Amino acid sequence: MIGNSLSKSARVVPSACVCGQKPLVCVRGLANLAIFKAAKVYAHSSDPAQREKVAIVDDAGSHTYAKLLQDAAKVRAVLGGRDNKGASIAMLMPNSYEYAAVQWGIWAAGGAAVPLSPLHPERELEYFIANSEARQVICHPSLLEKLLPIQQRLGNRMQIISFNDIVAAAEPDITDFDIDEHQSALFIYTSGTTGRPKGVVHTHATLAAQINALHQAWGWTPKDRLLHMLPLHHVHGIVVALSSALWSGATTEMLPQFDKLRVWNRLIDGPQDISILMGVPTMYARLLQAFDEMPNERKQAAQNATRRLRLTVSGSAALPASIFRRWQTATGQTMLERYGMSEIGMALSNDAADAGARKIGSVGKPLPGVSVRLIDNDGIDVTKLPGKSGMIQVMGANVFSEYYGLPEKTAKEFTSDGWFITGDIGTRDSDGLFYIMGRQSVDIIKSGGYKLSALEIERELLEHPSIADVAVVGVPSDDWGETVAAAVVLRSGASLDIDELKPWSYERMARYKAPRLLRVVDALPRNLMGKLDKKAVKALFA
Repeated sequence: MIGNSLSKSARVVPSACVCGQKPLVCVRGLANLAIFKAAKVYAHSSDPAQREKVAIVDDAGSHTYAKLLQDAAKVRAVLGGRDNKGASIAMLMPNSYEYAAVQWGIWAAGGAAVPLSPLHPERELEYFIANSEARQVICHPSLLEKLLPIQQRLGNRMQIISFNDIVAAAEPDITDFDIDEHQSALFIYTSGTTGRPKGVVHTHATLAAQINALHQAWGWTPKDRLLHMLPLHHVHGIVVALSSALWSGATTEMLPQFDKLRVWNRLIDGPQDISILMGVPTMYARLLQAFDEMPNERKQAAQNATRRLRLTVSGSAALPASIFRRWQTATGQTMLERYGMSEIGMALSNDAADAGARKIGSVGKPLPGVSVRLIDNDGIDVTKLPGKSGMIQVMGANVFSEYYGLPEKTAKEFTSDGWFITGDIGTRDSDGLFYIMGRQSVDIIKSGGYKLSALEIERELLEHPSIADVAVVGVPSDDWGETVAAAVVLRSGASLDIDELKPWSYERMARYKAPRLLRVVDALPRNLMGKLDKKAVKALFA
């Protein structure tokens, strides 16, 4: 809390914990959430080597599971040392060890974490904080300037807590209480066809179901070492990567951001202990670009390093067949594709144990505990009819709790018999493998691993003083999956090009949402009823 003492909420820790270990390596009192289980085993082990098990490595060094528990307990103390009953608590942290400590601390306090991204501009950060009704934001000092203007506008509705103040002033809270597994645990903001980002709410139970399914299907073990290069404000980076590793007692190396050369340098020149690599298709395209530019000797070293990996996983967007093949040729790795979304975590996955069972373009079979079906336009279940396409519907303990504050929208996304309607069209082959055909809505763009709302981007672009009308579409791209493209009608006497539009857009939306292609037209294509014809808009960029 900026400028205030933390002593009111900090607890005095006793000289020893009930397990007999010193409190610096032992925090018994965190709630018995499944995500903490492996960490507690290490922290309370009678084996000194086990108590030094590393959870996370970042640019600041190595951090043990015992330290992660201790710092989470400090965060909990500052949040009042009580069950917050699923109250929203926002966090703005870089990709580092501190991110995990804050997230775990919020969970230990019974709160629901609302991850904010340093990539988001001020307007979006304010929307997420206000929409989630988060009254507290835990912030890394390096990102404080992004929040101060928002705090001035929100006033006493928003309190900023500095992570450095927590570590310096708080003592771990080792009191204990039970947390209801069905109370809110995590907000993931995703864009929908309405154009307004929605807060997808997951409970501790839905997160546990998602992570446990991946733990079983992908064979996670404490010996695994994940190179984490994903953003930490969506399901891929938070749940599929970081939380899965910590659940399993594995070690995560966290990069502050994706850097193709740094990834290759770590794989080639660092210890040969990375076992899992996860990314979105755009990242793999960039890695292949860097690989192609290497001298032959370096290429050989890269091939030797990647052949030691246990899994390379791609998700968040369809992996182009060309990248699948090029990655296989360059690295000897058969990419594992899977399918999921903010509302369900992961639902489908290719076989982790048998690379030969993976097919190009397939996203595999349902994960343990997840049911998937295909329903055609006539309402008929065509799941068992190879080659027939239908709407992908999902049921299981992994499915989200609600869109925050939108009960009618939540209800609308489920069938009368309880299946979640994904909005994706899929098909299934004779081997039982599923394939994604595309979105039902043309207003959803999948670019660089992000699911974007064309309507949201259009709404922002209409504020540009030169733009009178606009249509945003996704144009196929090997690098990005889809590239955000905007067709615009200009106001009388105005001019505009993409180099002018980009910096203007960056001030109003995350860079990955900003248009990369621009076409100026006299009028947007519409049908006889005046409805925008987005297929015709896409043709403008062919």
